[in-house]
Amino acid sequence: MKNLMKRLGSMYCLLSIVLIFVNCAKAEDNADPAPEPPEPLPETVKILAIGNSFSADAVEQELYGLFEAVGQKVIIGNMYIGGSPLATHTANAASDAAAYSYRKIVDGVMKTTSSVKLSTALADEDWTFISVQEGAGYHGFYDTTCNGTTHSMEPDLTNLVEYIRDKCPDARLVYHAPWAAKQGYTGTKFSYYGFDQAKMYEMICTATKEVVAAHPEFSLVMNSMDAVQNARTSYIGDNMTRDGWHLNYTTGRYTVGCLWFEQIMGQSVVGNPYRPSTISETTALVCQTAAHEACEHPYTVTDLSYFEKPADEDADEPHTVLAKWFFSPERTVADGGCRTWTGQDDPGVYRYSNEPGERGYFLANEEGSGRLSYLQVDKRAWPGDAAGLNILNVSNGGQPVMSGPWAGDYWQFETTGGNEFAEGTRLRMVYTYNPGNYGAKYWRIEYKDGEEFRPVPGFELKTETLSLSGETVTYNQAFDTSQRVIEFTVVLENPTSEFVVRQVCCSACQVNGKWFGYPNVKCVSRIAGDPNNIEKPLPQMDMLL
Repeated sequence: MKNLMKRLGSMYCLLSIVLIFVNCAKAEDNADPAPEPPEPLPETVKILAIGNSFSADAVEQELYGLFEAVGQKVIIGNMYIGGSPLATHTANAASDAAAYSYRKIVDGVMKTTSSVKLSTALADEDWTFISVQEGAGYHGFYDTTCNGTTHSMEPDLTNLVEYIRDKCPDARLVYHAPWAAKQGYTGTKFSYYGFDQAKMYEMICTATKEVVAAHPEFSLVMNSMDAVQNARTSYIGDNMTRDGWHLNYTTGRYTVGCLWFEQIMGQSVVGNPYRPSTISETTALVCQTAAHEACEHPYTVTDLSYFEKPADEDADEPHTVLAKWFFSPERTVADGGCRTWTGQDDPGVYRYSNEPGERGYFLANEEGSGRLSYLQVDKRAWPGDAAGLNILNVSNGGQPVMSGPWAGDYWQFETTGGNEFAEGTRLRMVYTYNPGNYGAKYWRIEYKDGEEFRPVPGFELKTETLSLSGETVTYNQAFDTSQRVIEFTVVLENPTSEFVVRQVCCSACQVNGKWFGYPNVKCVSRIAGDPNNIEKPLPQMDMLL
């Protein structure tokens, strides 16, 4: 009996071993196939983005440095139309319109060519990756209705993808999903999401999943929304944008650049030695980690609150002051401000002039070299005491004040240092404007790029027909009766001799909702500022380094 039991035990063990092998074989048969290794990259990676300012934020500033740091050769192109949605790109492809600003980075130098066709850019290189993205704020809408807004990416997305595949069959297609706006941003595009950052992020994730499900031909997804949202959980906070909508030039663009690098290279960006000089090693690590976690855990927010901000972290970007003005009654008189501004020696003396032209100027008197002036349109249609009234009331802080602004009048700040700013130079402007209780409401703030003036990016350009007067105005600043700080940074697309910014009056409609039928002494325009109050900065023009 014992021998029989032993033999049965041995047979049971043998049967168990056989079953184990059989089950293992079945498991291997039923297992998902192992993922294919990523396609090897060519010696020179060539990336073309078809987009708008969001693609510019993603690829134009920091991406090249990340590749260069690991010895990877790269060419980066961006077919740019500001705010352009998929529908515009698709229409341009169909008509072969020469509608793009083609920005191309080779050997770290960006060259911009205007009026370029999409077909021309697609044929310019044997592109490794070509990305597309939705624009006009609709990147959270695949085929969606929210808060009364309805939008579909189709059939434009399908048509654009087919066009690209026809022109560049070997390129790997990339879908770029940009980020959610800063909480508190008041732009119209944020209203599509109920001015709710969390809602916008959720909708971008959902729309991106729908895009990928409908278009398996996308080999990569640049989930920038995850990288930015991750960084916001760190000590950086909700400070990833420069205007609430577009990425800032430090942590914002670097974080998204890190995401693109890791997705394309297939290797962790954490530890990449490249970082812009404007951020510390610790902050660079936060940005890299935010991007890496986005690659590892898409459609999820990763908490990075465990990072501790260094005690000596400086949030300010290195910069050079190009021109700075200082206001005080004493300083104004001592510097001859009364004479240069109004042509008279005594403060408070009125000088009437209806002739068009410069009404005087105020030289930078604190630092740098610059000129603040006010230019007036022809007002000879009105009597002398109703137009052209120039007052510099130095008793009120020495702040330059103009009375009777009219559509076409403008304030102008300009550097006068014999400068030559190259394409790609980053310039910053800050000043305080106070319209008082009767000042003109609608203004357009512009800067000079090359030989033309352009509206400041980030200040939404609007066209409106005013019920009060029936006139149609195009503006990007609608003031109320309170002081407002105007601050922005621009990146030049063309070489410019001097940094010039102007604030152009668009209408005689007042901030109090009233209307003047002719230039009026009560309607004022004041460049303000208080040297003892950081909340009311004095006019200053800088170059960011």
